[in-house]
Amino acid sequence: MTLHRIVWIAAALLPAVASAADFAAKGAKGVLSVEYLYTSSGKKADKHDSHEWRIRHSVSMSSELAADAPASQARLQAPDAQQMAKVDQQRAQAEKMSSQMAPTVAGVEALLARCGEDEACIEREAVRMGNAMAGQQPTRELLKTGAETSAVMQPGALRYQAWQSISLSGSYQIDEQQKFVTADPLCMERPGARCHREVRRSGAGAVPPPAGTRDQAAAGFAAVESDSVGKTLFVRLPAPLNVLPCTEVITTDMPGASESGRPGACQQLFQVAGKASPFTVALRPGSRQQSGERTLTIGGGGPEGGQLVVRWRFVPR
Repeated sequence: MTLHRIVWIAAALLPAVASAADFAAKGAKGVLSVEYLYTSSGKKADKHDSHEWRIRHSVSMSSELAADAPASQARLQAPDAQQMAKVDQQRAQAEKMSSQMAPTVAGVEALLARCGEDEACIEREAVRMGNAMAGQQPTRELLKTGAETSAVMQPGALRYQAWQSISLSGSYQIDEQQKFVTADPLCMERPGARCHREVRRSGAGAVPPPAGTRDQAAAGFAAVESDSVGKTLFVRLPAPLNVLPCTEVITTDMPGASESGRPGACQQLFQVAGKASPFTVALRPGSRQQSGERTLTIGGGGPEGGQLVVRWRFVPR
């Protein structure tokens, strides 16, 4: 019998340790919402060229979550040291049980080979085999190991409850301005022997669903998991999983630039959201609602480096 099967049977037979009142009912709903604001501004210049930028991206996301049944083991986060030690102990005990049962299993397989589909033969040989084993030292050791295994395989107290995404929606706004000055040789006839280029990007609307699927839940990407023992909440925030449409207008006096001033379509990936989660926070005592704010410095050169402000809230219904 596998370790998974033994644990499953023990979990089905043993009473729950924690009261159901300590957790939400399976299927209960909640909302995990978040507001992202990414800003970046600055200027880089040398004696030939310069680059100035101002970036503001804001995204609001809301995900409806459904509660899983309470569990003794975490589903969304890594087990702690105590849980890992218990798993190792269970594995070792299962291997010990399997080793001691090997002769008995071999005897049963031989019995079935002799009797085939003859039920009377199977019954007769099983009784004979049981009588032969009764009172023997290996049998007593196997019974002892079985009792030890039963004790070790007892599941821990209900401790965790995961809430996973069943729907996702959001909105966004994009506002960018970048200015470039270059001393390209083609610009020798321009004032100061410099050419100028300005890029404006803007956009707003509903966050598109993930590419290739109509289900905005995106396989339960957003989720939380409470730990009633550690008094913590694991949080994986909802985020845009597709490009955000925008409009781009480029204005330049670069010689030969025929598209200057004409609006065109563009797309933006809000990749910085991936740097905001997952994370774990302490549960707020005496409150079903949990919330927080984080400010992250995003490393990178030019517009890729800036500040991300994240405000989130989880509200069980």
